Amino acid sequence: MHRRPSVLMYFFFFWNERLTPIGHCLSVFLFFSLFVIWAPGFYTVKIFLLLCSAFLIFSLFTLMPPKGSTLSCVRVPKVREGEDAEITAILYSEKSCSAVKLSCFRMHPSLKLCPEENWHSLSAKDSLELKATLKTFRRGAFPLPYIAASFGNTLGVSSISKKASGDYELLVLPKAIKLREFHFLGSGKSGLSFAPYLSPSFQRGLDFIGVREYREGDSLRDLHHGAFARYGKPFTKEFAAERGEGIVLLLDVSCVKLIDKCRIEHAVRLCAGIAEYLVERNLLGRFFVGNQEISLERTKVLPTLLDALARAPYPEVAKPFPKPSLWSPAARPMTPVLSVSVLPLESPLITKQIVVSEKNYREDALLSVVLDKETEVSL
Repeated sequence: MHRRPSVLMYFFFFWNERLTPIGHCLSVFLFFSLFVIWAPGFYTVKIFLLLCSAFLIFSLFTLMPPKGSTLSCVRVPKVREGEDAEITAILYSEKSCSAVKLSCFRMHPSLKLCPEENWHSLSAKDSLELKATLKTFRRGAFPLPYIAASFGNTLGVSSISKKASGDYELLVLPKAIKLREFHFLGSGKSGLSFAPYLSPSFQRGLDFIGVREYREGDSLRDLHHGAFARYGKPFTKEFAAERGEGIVLLLDVSCVKLIDKCRIEHAVRLCAGIAEYLVERNLLGRFFVGNQEISLERTKVLPTLLDALARAPYPEVAKPFPKPSLWSPAARPMTPVLSVSVLPLESPLITKQIVVSEKNYREDALLSVVLDKETEVSL
């Protein structure tokens, strides 16, 4: 958990990590036996409860993890929000065990471990790949502090864990709202700053990196005739763009009211869709989250950008959020800036703004949109 655990939290850890559903039932019997034992009569009930309690205590203190067991090679893949993350690890044991599975404990409440994973058996001096599935419900960077192999007893009352060494993190990327059309980028007086970048040949560099399918508006001189002759449809040459020569994209998550926090996730998803649109056309030069610039690698522009969006502040009610301020980055951009936010921003460096608001309206340099459950939009 992200909070500092207290005594009651350790009792919850014991309940969740050491006891199976059968063990939960027996522990309830143990609790009731503390009261029934003092009541007169009910000897059959007392004997039953005492036997269940003794069976539970015996299974807890006699179960030990196999000696020489190690859990290594833990892999935690990145996923999109709403998708299942499959975590894998390799277990080696010098002694055989009849029941073992991979588990994740002490996670963020928005992650849920699927209970459908089956128990596996492992022979002595052998290795086994274990898998655990986590359900995700929102974006974020979630630490996984307790990834362990759970060894269960024969009757399935309790289990004991062998924790994997190291710190692990599950990165849940935001769902991107796909852009069908993006006329706002080049419209109006403010669009004159973006117009040269929308020219098919303006961003073409000197380094040839590959080919892609022809899109409307591409220059005919960039057609790849060899691919055209081979596949029977037009392909366009792609050239690497110089870093820093593209459009600057800004995500601002500052807000004032609680209703503003409710629109932040829509702004993050829209920013992810705009980023995919710009990266696909080699138009993105720099990216900012607030005043912090995200360093973009030339070969991994979109993955790095999505990682930064996943780590952007999440609108939780109990946590403070950044207040609106004048956008003034340390390295002043020399190219046009497109911002995505939930409140209109005041900065002479911003050329165009897209605000996720409660009503739709449009000005020359400001576009206010209402987003609910859209997966595709036209701007």
